[in-house]
Amino acid sequence: MKDWWNVGDGNLSDGWIRNEMKRTFEGASILVVEDDPDIRELLSTLLEMAGYTTTACATAEHGLNALREQTFDLILTDYALPNRTGGWLLQQAQREGLLDATPALVVTAHPNPSDVGGFDVFQKPFDLDDLVAHVRQRLDDSAPSRPRNDRNGRPPSVRPRADSGNPNNNSHDQGCPEPIELILYVSADSARSANAITNIKRVLSRYRSDKVTLTICDLARNPSMGDADSIAFTPTLVKRSPGPRTYILGHITNPDVLIELLEGCDLQS
Repeated sequence: MKDWWNVGDGNLSDGWIRNEMKRTFEGASILVVEDDPDIRELLSTLLEMAGYTTTACATAEHGLNALREQTFDLILTDYALPNRTGGWLLQQAQREGLLDATPALVVTAHPNPSDVGGFDVFQKPFDLDDLVAHVRQRLDDSAPSRPRNDRNGRPPSVRPRADSGNPNNNSHDQGCPEPIELILYVSADSARSANAITNIKRVLSRYRSDKVTLTICDLARNPSMGDADSIAFTPTLVKRSPGPRTYILGHITNPDVLIELLEGCDLQS
């Protein structure tokens, strides 16, 4: 099959689909502050797979308490948190002497956040590869300023794949009277996005082109294309129809995840 997919913003060049060497990190400790549970677990899992240890918090207040209890090599926080912003968290931690030379990275879709002056800002939507590379660069640039707290007895956490933006979603619709519409959001310079395209195309080649369509949108060229689905990072796969909108976040390496997303319809040819 070759006609079930199209590109949402021009033609993607095959040149950017390339392999990159995986770098193993040294186990630096990162505080992740993010209120969305799916994104929080995805970011934590991604960083742990890269070799880091993570502590995850859902609010600025919990993040501040974590900083009071132990030291970290880097802080990664969302800006729009419940009650308080990520900027408030960093400013309060700075006033209490909890940051020292610890690098901090604020993730936000806000064009001009007012209270993050002096801190590194990473704009949404972003590519997961770019985020890891930026974290690596910040850690490489910052000299060790203090020893990390001992984490003995605390094994690395294992988190499930964040495969849906709606915890009550049921993708096993019966009957499936209409074609399945899939939207894949990527960044053209990302090996993680390239691998997602390859894996998805491999799975979809088993299905009839009149029953499932895939549109590929390159957010590196046009970030506003992700506004309709509130895309925060790439790669992200969205099943728009039929049934409730369903999300698969991050690098799609397991074909069973996509096959499960398409279950309930007799699509195989």
